[in-house]
Amino acid sequence: MTSLSKAEDQIREHFSVVLKEYGAFDRTLSALSSLSFILSEIREIAHETEMVDFRPKILSIDADSDLYTPDGLIVSKRCDFVLELKTSWDEKDVPQILKYGQSPGFILPDGKNQAFRPNKCVLLGYQNPPGLANLDSLFNAWESHKFPFPLVVFRYSLESAPEGDRMYFARVAYARNGLCPASKLGEALNNPRGFPVSADRYKLHRSRFHKANDQVIASYAAVIWWTKYVKHYLSEEQRSEMADRGRLSSPLVLKWEEINTIPELADVKVPLGPKDVQRALEFLAQAKLVSFKRRLGAYKIELKEDRYIRVPRDGPITRADAQDIAIKILARWARNKVKAPVDRSRAKSGKAGRRRTPTRDPRQASFF
Repeated sequence: MTSLSKAEDQIREHFSVVLKEYGAFDRTLSALSSLSFILSEIREIAHETEMVDFRPKILSIDADSDLYTPDGLIVSKRCDFVLELKTSWDEKDVPQILKYGQSPGFILPDGKNQAFRPNKCVLLGYQNPPGLANLDSLFNAWESHKFPFPLVVFRYSLESAPEGDRMYFARVAYARNGLCPASKLGEALNNPRGFPVSADRYKLHRSRFHKANDQVIASYAAVIWWTKYVKHYLSEEQRSEMADRGRLSSPLVLKWEEINTIPELADVKVPLGPKDVQRALEFLAQAKLVSFKRRLGAYKIELKEDRYIRVPRDGPITRADAQDIAIKILARWARNKVKAPVDRSRAKSGKAGRRRTPTRDPRQASFF
């Protein structure tokens, strides 16, 4: 009984952690959606906005270094904003933000370089604002470089209100925090009371963001790939079978080389990339919705409609609680991570590993 209780506790702990990470990442995408909404549909702000890029590339100070990829670039008539969103503080934030401050320019949609104007601003948003010591560390480094433009740290959070959920933005009340240059967007962020964006207003923009510019957590990649991308790999015959039966009679086989060929989805500003799909498949493999066949060099996907995906009886939630496909996938992942973890050692052992075990049945499939 003790070991059973310990396993159940581990499953619940894994589920709790991954669910919190998933929710935090989802809020980040909601924040990007909210900013997309106000930059394009709030008349005063949209009127002064000349370009918005949520997949920007800005120049490094070293010509031999890779381009920097913040979460957003906003070019208005009066100033240039470089945007970065975080869940919580990390020590790597300081050098990253300094790089953004030192960047001399950015890449235009036509591939040409454009220098930043002197009237520039770096916007750094957190769901959980840093404590005083971390803010001191950040601004000590920023001020030591004597940048002639401000760094503005703000908080963003999804809040409930009588009229419905809203994304709320507020500049962090810290004495050394910067103020945005004069602009309508700057005025909104400088407002000490902050400003809300109703979920009903930004929801049309929400489907356009499948990740932040250059990152996605594995759990979120898994859910968005399963719900938005996988159906685009199907043949016409497989589509008909899914429509008739709600599941495929045989697994969808996705070869390694096909991972780099990602379906283009209409009206998606920031889609998944090849590395995101790889991480998604690995997560789904642990959730036992995908299996990796080393000898075939392929993933096999047991594709089925959401209603046919079962929650294990010894999982962290009951079937009655599993109304959301994301919750189902996360619950299956947590349960199998404890009860049936994926054995990665075989994939790494290669041919040498097989030579050391000549008595192994050669017909036995290898799983990643």
